[in-house]
Amino acid sequence: MQFAHAFALPATPAAPALAARLRHALCDAADRAAMQDLRWPVVAARLEAMREEGRRSIRIVDAACGDASLLLLALRSARALGFVAIEARGVDRDGALLAQARRVATTIRDPAIDLRFYIGTAAAAMRDETAFPADILLYAAAPGEASALMWLARRAGRMALAGPRSGGCARASSPPGKR
Repeated sequence: MQFAHAFALPATPAAPALAARLRHALCDAADRAAMQDLRWPVVAARLEAMREEGRRSIRIVDAACGDASLLLLALRSARALGFVAIEARGVDRDGALLAQARRVATTIRDPAIDLRFYIGTAAAAMRDETAFPADILLYAAAPGEASALMWLARRAGRMALAGPRSGGCARASSPPGKR
């Protein structure tokens, strides 16, 4: 009886579970949005340069993360490049966008990634980072507060990128001597 069972037709591969398909769809949509951000090519190049330097851990802060599409793409890319310890923090004053970011972030199930979201302002988030600057700091500034935030960003991140999420130009700022 066992012998006959061994020759039974092989089971057909099961279709991906609905949750897995939804996870991939959410990731794909977020990645497409993030790739439209003018800061993405600079972030991707910095991640690659850090790995080439032999770095295995990284801290990324998005001080105005919105739906966190750029932050999430950076995390997945860092992990794909071989970073083994990734600490990330997303801050925004819009609770609805943070809820959306948290929903998409649940698709990342990796013990190497520590991701947290907080409600707050970009300025407050950057002040928190000045003691131990992030490797990559992302932020968006309204025209009236750009110069004040740029000053703070230079102290809060080893590499700081400001810019709108879509359209316009991104500006890179580094602390003196760090370019």
